[in-house]
Amino acid sequence: MSNATAASKTMARMIDVHHHIVPDEYVKALSRKGVTKALGVPLPKWNLETALEVMDGHDIETAIISISAPGVYFGRIDEPLAFARELSRQTNEVCAELIAKRPSRFGAFATLPLPDIDLALDELNYASDQLKLDGVVLLSNYDGYYLGDPKFEALYAELNRRKVTVFIHPSTPPGLDQSHLGLPEAMLDVCFDTTRTAFSLVVNGVMKRYPDIRFILAHAGGAVPYLAARVGLTATLLSNTRGIGPAIGDAAGFVSRIFPGLRGSMPDLLKYYINFKENVLPEGPDFYLGKFYYDTALSASPHAFASLLTIVDSSHILFGSDYVFATRAAVPLTVGGVNAHPAFGDVELAAIASKNAAHLFPRLAGLAN
Repeated sequence: MSNATAASKTMARMIDVHHHIVPDEYVKALSRKGVTKALGVPLPKWNLETALEVMDGHDIETAIISISAPGVYFGRIDEPLAFARELSRQTNEVCAELIAKRPSRFGAFATLPLPDIDLALDELNYASDQLKLDGVVLLSNYDGYYLGDPKFEALYAELNRRKVTVFIHPSTPPGLDQSHLGLPEAMLDVCFDTTRTAFSLVVNGVMKRYPDIRFILAHAGGAVPYLAARVGLTATLLSNTRGIGPAIGDAAGFVSRIFPGLRGSMPDLLKYYINFKENVLPEGPDFYLGKFYYDTALSASPHAFASLLTIVDSSHILFGSDYVFATRAAVPLTVGGVNAHPAFGDVELAAIASKNAAHLFPRLAGLAN
């Protein structure tokens, strides 16, 4: 590709699938619980006028807004589930009001009061049927349970029935308080938490059982693309293993399918073997990793794209800015990083800018390039 051709490439009329709002109501609610930071950094200030200026300045036609970590659930803080339920409802209604005022400029991912599944299902019904929000945002873990855990099964059944698009945003990893690294989790740890939850969805069979859920992974999947080959090697070793170990594992898997309650009491390695055989093989992990969508937020670099393009092509990459947590100055770096990548010509850039997102969000189909 010539320098002139490369310089002429550009995304236009983008749909930003990773765009956060931090409403005053949300900040005040968190402050009453003593929460003033998100992923180790202070909660940023957000207002509509500045957000629209940033969008207009970089040809972002529409932003699919969401609440970032720390979300609405704070573990053992007083009345956590009642607080989560009320704050989920409040933030979802704030999003709906914004969409009502500017329907072509904003969409929204609904926040659910997890880890309570019943409350989450109620809020999903309200956000989808009454507020008409465009999808759902899930954090990478709740109380240390990653998203492939069986405790979320009823939620996935309903998300699959509704064919919902789910944006997975990283959260604080469990056990971080034992670390003395001295860096905010927003710098490194969030990438690993996305990686953990993505592989949990694959290995525990969520990707296989619920093919009508469209999952978006933030930040180009964290370390998912880089580690895909390592997991693939594990799959190969398991599929080629011979001897009494696999025979016992296969027999245990057969029995546990008849008596599902037995699996919970099995040794971890045996459960892992059974899950891998049932949920990942024979297709292999790359097959299921290729079903995820990946956004460009804070990841529009040759390093990240080199790995990402080994498991998906441009049809599964979405523009994401991570504004407002990524500052106003960071947005053009993401836009420029996507435009400059030599693997992306005009067709690929059009797909990343808006066509892929329009496929996931039919309400916005008219905005696609």
